[in-house]
Amino acid sequence: MKKMTLRPLALLLSALMAAVPLSSCSSAGGNGDTEPSAPAEIGTAEPHAAETAPPETEAPEPGVRDDLGEYDFGGADFGAMTFENQNFHYRVRADEMTGTSLNDAMYGATAAVEDRFGIRIAEILYADFSSTPRVTVEAGDASVDLIRIRCPDATTWWSNNLLVTADNVPVIDMEKPYWDKTVNESLSIAGQHYIAMSSFDLCTYDLTFALMFNKAFIPDYGLDSPYDLVRSGDWTMDRMNDMMKTVSADTDGNGIRDREDRWGYTSHPKMAAPGFWIGAGALSVEKDENDVPHLSIGSEKFVAVWEKLIDLCWAEDKYLPIDASADIPPESIKLFSENKALFMDMSFFFAEELRTMESDFGIVPYPKFDSSQEHYAARLCYYMPTVVPVTKTGEELERCGVMLEALAAQYFNRVVPAYYDVVLQNKVARDEESQGMLDIIFASRVIDIGDSTLCGQLRDGPLRSLFEKKSTDLASLEKTNGKVINKTLSKLPGVEG
Repeated sequence: MKKMTLRPLALLLSALMAAVPLSSCSSAGGNGDTEPSAPAEIGTAEPHAAETAPPETEAPEPGVRDDLGEYDFGGADFGAMTFENQNFHYRVRADEMTGTSLNDAMYGATAAVEDRFGIRIAEILYADFSSTPRVTVEAGDASVDLIRIRCPDATTWWSNNLLVTADNVPVIDMEKPYWDKTVNESLSIAGQHYIAMSSFDLCTYDLTFALMFNKAFIPDYGLDSPYDLVRSGDWTMDRMNDMMKTVSADTDGNGIRDREDRWGYTSHPKMAAPGFWIGAGALSVEKDENDVPHLSIGSEKFVAVWEKLIDLCWAEDKYLPIDASADIPPESIKLFSENKALFMDMSFFFAEELRTMESDFGIVPYPKFDSSQEHYAARLCYYMPTVVPVTKTGEELERCGVMLEALAAQYFNRVVPAYYDVVLQNKVARDEESQGMLDIIFASRVIDIGDSTLCGQLRDGPLRSLFEKKSTDLASLEKTNGKVINKTLSKLPGVEG
């Protein structure tokens, strides 16, 4: 048996400022300038009678084994920092059993790891956009073992030698199914996995986007079933465009298209475009044969997708943009729930906002560019990686690897099924066909660096501006912004140029 005795957590950080909700991955903002609401509870399923027996700590069967072997950490504390945010499940542990499915799955996963290795996971909360974690690492404070940070901070920390790259963390095996393969392939740079996302990072589920459609419109307007189109491979931007044209109308007859009318699609304008370009197989930032990223909005594929996107959204009054402080505008949810829109986009964290909707709705991936496109692709708009600070070395670094691997496996076996099967399928998705769509969506998650890491420089800036101008002049945008963005990318570790 390997025995690693480490000093306990020196201290917990004092209470910090109130959290700022997620809206941009690069700057403060989010769901408005009003006082933020209390943090969402970890569990979202309906509560049942409290359990009196202690939770099982052995991994459920069948399950995926982590193959870690035996370690004994001698009762040490393990400090895990995470930031408060209202748009994804940010906690790294549940404090107690509550009778809610997701909470109790998290509790069981943590308890299993703690009991197995003789360790206590101490959660340390810090305020969103706070400099606290960086200051902690730069001060050489080794009491913190893992830190959950925002996506742009990941490359900054890497560039400033503040984190241990995932490739250099001992023990973890990124070939295991609890590490998100397609997501991590999206994020590698110059062949290096500077970070890696696993099932322990529930944000990869919460922040995945899909299209919701109002099922009542399908028979009423003689539309093809989106489910059938997805399964046949014919769910394309053109088919969605035709559906939007069919249902859109000036219902009150006042000659003005407004929120009292019927629309084919509604969304936040900054959220509309990336879902479609990613779904159509294009990326604003591509990687070359050496895994080196570069701006690609001038590529033939991206230009073709963008032109089709502008037509889909802006031609013939089919799309209602709703600018709001929230990525998923409450007004879009209201209009969709009131049968005034056929489609709306939604991240899965907020899908439960539709639970009280009277009309049935379905869930589908964003459409392909055309039927020749081989696979669907689902947009993961942000990622909040869990990193190992550079202060961890030797046995402490190995312990971090053990914990990341064990937690990822436990979340894969316990928490993801609770999230997926109980919270989403049984409470949100209202039919078996929607549940099948979730399999497609979660298996095809892709991150576009220009939509996430560089969202402030690209998606929320020039690309949003071009989209709202209903313009296809990507060449001018690339000429104006390309040099700066490519220079930023060229400064990443391992990239020459």
